[in-house]
Amino acid sequence: MSEQNTELSRRNLLIGGGAAAITAAFTGPVTAMANTIDQGYGSNCAPADASALMASPYGPTAPVNDMTTGLPLIELPAGFTYKSYGWRGDIMSDGLPTPGAHDGMGVVVSRRVGRSNEIILVRNHEQSLSTNVNNMIGNGRANVAKYDTGLTGGSYQIGGNTNLVFRDGNWVESYASFGGIYRPCAGGSSSWGSWLSNEEIGSNSISTTGKKHGYIFEIPADTSENAANVNPIIAMGRMAHEASALDLDTGYWYLTEDQGSANTLYRFLPNNIEGGLGSLHEGGRMQGLAVSGRPGADLRFPTLCQEFQCEWVEVADPDADRASISTTAGTVTGSGPFRGAYANGGAIFGANEGCWVANGVVFFTDKATSSATATAPARAGVIWSLDLATMVLKAIFVSRDRVVGNSPDNICISPRGGLLFNEDGGDGSPTSAPIASQHLKVLAPNGRSYIFAKNNYNFTRAQLDAVGKTGASSGNQLNTEWAGSVFSPDGRVLFVNIYTGVTLAITGPWTKGTL
Repeated sequence: MSEQNTELSRRNLLIGGGAAAITAAFTGPVTAMANTIDQGYGSNCAPADASALMASPYGPTAPVNDMTTGLPLIELPAGFTYKSYGWRGDIMSDGLPTPGAHDGMGVVVSRRVGRSNEIILVRNHEQSLSTNVNNMIGNGRANVAKYDTGLTGGSYQIGGNTNLVFRDGNWVESYASFGGIYRPCAGGSSSWGSWLSNEEIGSNSISTTGKKHGYIFEIPADTSENAANVNPIIAMGRMAHEASALDLDTGYWYLTEDQGSANTLYRFLPNNIEGGLGSLHEGGRMQGLAVSGRPGADLRFPTLCQEFQCEWVEVADPDADRASISTTAGTVTGSGPFRGAYANGGAIFGANEGCWVANGVVFFTDKATSSATATAPARAGVIWSLDLATMVLKAIFVSRDRVVGNSPDNICISPRGGLLFNEDGGDGSPTSAPIASQHLKVLAPNGRSYIFAKNNYNFTRAQLDAVGKTGASSGNQLNTEWAGSVFSPDGRVLFVNIYTGVTLAITGPWTKGTL
């Protein structure tokens, strides 16, 4: 069967309603997020060399006290409030301390429990290595699944996951759910109540237990019912993974890789499109994005609204080792998936990060930054849209100034169709003004950005200890990244992390702006 006929067959199966398993699998929070209001980011993009900053329809931001601790952790527009939870070092419901490095996060279950409304989230902890085994998430707890308990270069892998429960507007529970992996970064939610935890590492190393790293793992919403599968999803590739985003129309996944000038957008076509825990472990095909008629196209320096007609090319061996490769962007060290895609004409991006699928469009970010040179313009981040019906790729946001957009990392689309991006940049060139803090910014449909929130985390040890946060980081954390933004399916709550080590639930008058 041809790829086109295969895709039509999958789509007809998914929308035909004849298979109860398909219907059951593709429901829940992801379904709500995939069918949002379409704000027309592609059609409303106003061509220019680059994007500009605009005034926020929500109004200016100002420090707002946390309803949990009373500390002014962030700045928000008037009318917005928030509750913090899961600070680094806080003792969780299972008696373990909350790990740090709060990164990607997603809503995996939204349900009624008696008369209550309950949301379950899974959060990544982008921790890397430690020589102390006690720093491994879930160490000593048999009920916390772990991929690798061995040593790599004399150190343990201490990244992993925690699950959080938010019920009737309040945080109520958290616990360790997975450990023994390296730096899980963005990740992504399935439609069957699980989270994909993605290792961000390009490496050919093998640990003392015979394990390689750079894989994707699946974490269930409730590990007391289903323990996390300790086996990696090998067919989804071994690389410096970032995000995974599911297209409900086809059951295909879209993947990003953060490997400077040696990455593209990837697509994974599962063998089992019925979904469900473990279905992705049954294998599938991996492909890379290519510009039609332009093998190895260098897409690192687009202009605002610039378009490219694209197609997919095969990746022969997603688990191949990384190696040096000569490309149109120079000689780079490429992962197995990138080398496979590039060999067949795959395009090149700077450093791809966040990814989200909504209304038949894949949105993803390239966070690479660099000063202007004699041959290339300055860059401080790009947001792309790929229309899956037409395969037209468009640069819907182009920053050449950190003030406008500072390395957009994680992204999410609200139920009202607004795109929110999490800044993870520096304070050096290119910038037209001093960078005092990292922001949550919103992308307007015309390609401009505006500020929604600012990081205001700057506290002494005494201030934190006074509110019981003895394990939290002290000092100036204003330029620490935002991460893991995701809305509740009803659009009332924005969940987001400050990477320093705290999770927030923000509520307020969303309809005043485009979120």
